Amino acid sequence: MPLTRSQDSLAEQPSPVFSPGTKLSDVQQALLWSLLQQEPQCPSRVLLDKVAQSHVVIAVSLRQLNRWRVTWGLNRAKGRPCQGEGPRAVASGAQIVRAIPQQSFVGVHLFAHWLYQRDAFGPVVAQLEQAVETYQQTHPDEEFALLHHRQSTLLHRFEALFYAPLLGITHLSEFDTREHPLQTLIGCGYQSSTRSQFLGQLERVGAAEPLMSILLAEQTGQIIYVDGHMIAYWSRRPMHKGKITMLGRIMAGSQAVIAHDEMGQAIFVAYYPPDLHLSRVILLYCEQVAKVSGSAVFVIDRAVNSVALAQAFDEQELGLLCMLDENEHAGLKSFEATAIETLNDGTKVYSGPWKESRPDDPRHFVIVEPPEDKTWVYWGTPKVEATVDKSQWPRLYRERNAIQELSFKAMIDHGALDANYGRKTIVGPDRHHQRQQEQLAASLQSASKRVDQKAEKTRGSYMDSPRDARDF
Repeated sequence: MPLTRSQDSLAEQPSPVFSPGTKLSDVQQALLWSLLQQEPQCPSRVLLDKVAQSHVVIAVSLRQLNRWRVTWGLNRAKGRPCQGEGPRAVASGAQIVRAIPQQSFVGVHLFAHWLYQRDAFGPVVAQLEQAVETYQQTHPDEEFALLHHRQSTLLHRFEALFYAPLLGITHLSEFDTREHPLQTLIGCGYQSSTRSQFLGQLERVGAAEPLMSILLAEQTGQIIYVDGHMIAYWSRRPMHKGKITMLGRIMAGSQAVIAHDEMGQAIFVAYYPPDLHLSRVILLYCEQVAKVSGSAVFVIDRAVNSVALAQAFDEQELGLLCMLDENEHAGLKSFEATAIETLNDGTKVYSGPWKESRPDDPRHFVIVEPPEDKTWVYWGTPKVEATVDKSQWPRLYRERNAIQELSFKAMIDHGALDANYGRKTIVGPDRHHQRQQEQLAASLQSASKRVDQKAEKTRGSYMDSPRDARDF
């Protein structure tokens, strides 16, 4: 690395020429030399501590450091240093040294140093320690690595997850395959398996709830998007089964219902059995999200399309924006529509209620009629109608897919959403197996009735036949 001396010399004696070695780079040599100029009698062990505080990793032993000090003529005399002497000023023969760093992501290192000065991760580590302590009290027989992590280990492992996106790491596997300066950033490196295990163990101790108050943005936005994600789990234990759509099969697992804000940030996650329909839990789930985030307008796909859910949301003063199924309307003629606007491509946007009066239906509709395509109908509860402009309903609903699908991919790649250590399951009776057994028992009972009826019919026809035919 090129080193240029400043034109403003502090003294006549030049600084040594630094060249990269097998143990110390030229930047590390310059840092050690500058620290020794400030305090030449500093013990080597104390000198290494000062270097560690500057977030520069120097992997040398005390013996190797002492050899460098002898080479520079800055070695100490034998014996302990005098306690009365304070730190010396810069030596008269010192000269300003300017070094051009060759490490990558210098901005991230500066950002990390800024966070370190403000103890930004201190509250996070404190909440993690509290979650671990609470879990140990409620589960005294459990035993896994997270329960014995030191404070520094918790800090470094969380820092590795925090800085990964800033280092261009989008998948956990890239901790193993991509070159990154994590060693110089936090002082240690991790493999992807360690990251996945750490995330799984955090979920095991329930660290999400205590961390939510710290990591959640102060303002989550007005609109909340909700969708479910199926997570497969291979196990021989009896548990609920459902159709894991990503694999196209019925198997054990869980359904993660995740809420995102308008920026695509996940703000709430809850796990349910995979065979439980979203409409059965969505109201209670949205009440919890509204309590945490303060937002009361939800955008959900057609899995919750029903008048009953619209009434339930309206009773709880929650807003629900959804889409009407195609078989529930006959186009524009089904509504008492009023034109709102016409888009540049000729698409017409209408708004209005049902043409036929339906007192029990609180929904209001926005109809989008493209020139050469089928009609799309969106509906919202009175809370949505009072909060969001009707012309924005189609845009908000279309953005749901992009926001949540991209967020799901990011959570799978970086957040180990699909990593399952047996904690994302609800152990209990296998309802799918019970349903199969009930169907089999019903089929067997029906088959027995048919056999009995056929036997009775055959017996009756035999008794009605002539005696000679029966003897034959």
